Amino acid sequence: MKHAFTRRLFGSLAGLLLTAGTAALAADLPSRVAAPLPPPPVFSWTGGYVTLQVGGGVGHSGFDVYNGLTYPDAIPYSANYGFNQSGPFGGLNFGYNIQAGMFVVGLQAEYNFAGISGNAIAYPLNTTTSAIRQFGSVDARVGVALDRVLLYAIGGFAYADARNSISYPISSAVAFASDRSYGSNLYGWDVGAGVEYAFADNWTARAEYRYYNWGTKSYYDSLNYGAYTGYFPGHTVSENLHTGRIGLTYKFGAPPAPIVAKY
Repeated sequence: MKHAFTRRLFGSLAGLLLTAGTAALAADLPSRVAAPLPPPPVFSWTGGYVTLQVGGGVGHSGFDVYNGLTYPDAIPYSANYGFNQSGPFGGLNFGYNIQAGMFVVGLQAEYNFAGISGNAIAYPLNTTTSAIRQFGSVDARVGVALDRVLLYAIGGFAYADARNSISYPISSAVAFASDRSYGSNLYGWDVGAGVEYAFADNWTARAEYRYYNWGTKSYYDSLNYGAYTGYFPGHTVSENLHTGRIGLTYKFGAPPAPIVAKY
């Protein structure tokens, strides 16, 4: 009886020692729990870029036409005409952005070829026409970055190559042919807003609205033909343009580097 009790006691002690040793050994083994994945790369808008863009414009051209003839029987007149003009355009822009936190600032220049034109009947003349052949701008951009989405405002200095013409009956001015054409560089300002999305590390797409205003330009045709002196026709032209465009941008620089997490 005494021997049976002793065997049970030693057996229980051996079991306890074996269980404790197994637990201690397990505590010394390395953990097999998988480490968390590192966070995704952080996209940065900092860097240079070039954009291919296409769009359309709708604008207004205002003509003030008048004569300045000093011949005794010349009939002075003054007339005002306003008409819309529209058409497509396409070109390039290039610039550089700097991102600080969620804010992005940058400079951008653009150049576009355009086919924007319009005309109107201009009695006692026949017609007046106006066309914008080329235009461009140098602008500042200010925006807010929401990771790969950039919301921005844009504005600055604007330029345009504008052409206009006046057609009138040949009998109304003996010194001129029936059509007179005028062209000049116009200078003004532009302002707009847009959204840009980085669909790849070096590629973005954008949509943008922009308004251009080139002010007023005066033209004169001098006339000295016999008893006629002065200018005919003299006129001023004002130009403005509303545009919408889409663009595909290549962003220079290496892809964003991932954040290395420390554990």
